[in-house]
Amino acid sequence: MYRVAIIGQSLGAQIAALACKASGFQDISRFYGEQNHDPQRAIHSLGANASRLLRALAPEALEHAGFQPDRYQIRFAKSAYLLAELPLGEFYQQRYGAPLVNFAVHTLAAYLEEQLGMPMASATALKNIEASHELSVLTTPESAPTLQHEDASFLIYHARLPDHPLRKANVLWRGDGQYVEQLSDQTDVHFRFVTRADRPFDPAQWHESLQPALAAKEAVGGVAAKTYAASDRLFAGRVALLHSAVAPPLAARVDASNTALEDAWVLSRMLENYEEDVTDALVAYEQFRRVRSKKLHKIYWEELRRMTAPVLTSAWRFRLGMALRARFLPELALQQRDALHEHDVIRGFR
Repeated sequence: MYRVAIIGQSLGAQIAALACKASGFQDISRFYGEQNHDPQRAIHSLGANASRLLRALAPEALEHAGFQPDRYQIRFAKSAYLLAELPLGEFYQQRYGAPLVNFAVHTLAAYLEEQLGMPMASATALKNIEASHELSVLTTPESAPTLQHEDASFLIYHARLPDHPLRKANVLWRGDGQYVEQLSDQTDVHFRFVTRADRPFDPAQWHESLQPALAAKEAVGGVAAKTYAASDRLFAGRVALLHSAVAPPLAARVDASNTALEDAWVLSRMLENYEEDVTDALVAYEQFRRVRSKKLHKIYWEELRRMTAPVLTSAWRFRLGMALRARFLPELALQQRDALHEHDVIRGFR
């Protein structure tokens, strides 16, 4: 088998190394990316589509480093009124075949490094890596993201607290043109604030339990609508591109990196299937992943726009419909999430 280089220090890069190792590749080199990307990532939330990959490649990671919330809630920002609730835990695992698990980024990264046992070389120009490897896997963008976009349509903040009354739940707090994702790992509770750029957060519009998080929040980036576009290109020459290398670097979703994990698994399968021809492997990889990548991009973009829409009549109608479905037609509410969670690349590409 040929020499493979994996560039980047993201979760996608670690999964790519584990997956290539599992596919029989022994000559794997790992390099730090030229930039430290994704500074806002403090927590991963792996739905079943991603946690089953982690369980296949590092079986004890879920128990060693993970935290499994027992329910998913949607609440109004100011009153904390429970708009909708769906079960997670055993119910979720029975439905999708794998659990939804939250991980502290540094805890999971440290655990996977122990499993890999592969040192990382210092950042090197991509052209130099290509010269000494038959295949290079780029897992982060080549250019560094900026923390604030002058033309940002949405701004992102993060806060971390030691505890919260709802720490066992994943909670989506809905405000007027803004929202907060609340997720816990084994030790802390994380809050990811997303708002339209023209709507600063007003503490008076948020529940008292969120006041400490509001006071502690720090800006971590933004999303510019005009650059938020899906890419058809998942390889260039002998360089494979994971979704995390071509998607907007400061995505507004806490689970946006999961797509790169799916990419890493499929790429490793294609490399194994076409071990004598890198180009055929990359063509097959792009063919299989392009549709999924574009579909998820559309879902993420539509949800971002919908969750940051000002509270007008149409928005209230949408929220009322969401509440009624979750309370009285939970099966229908779950079906709307199936595209994200039940997707199983292990079953399709063993």
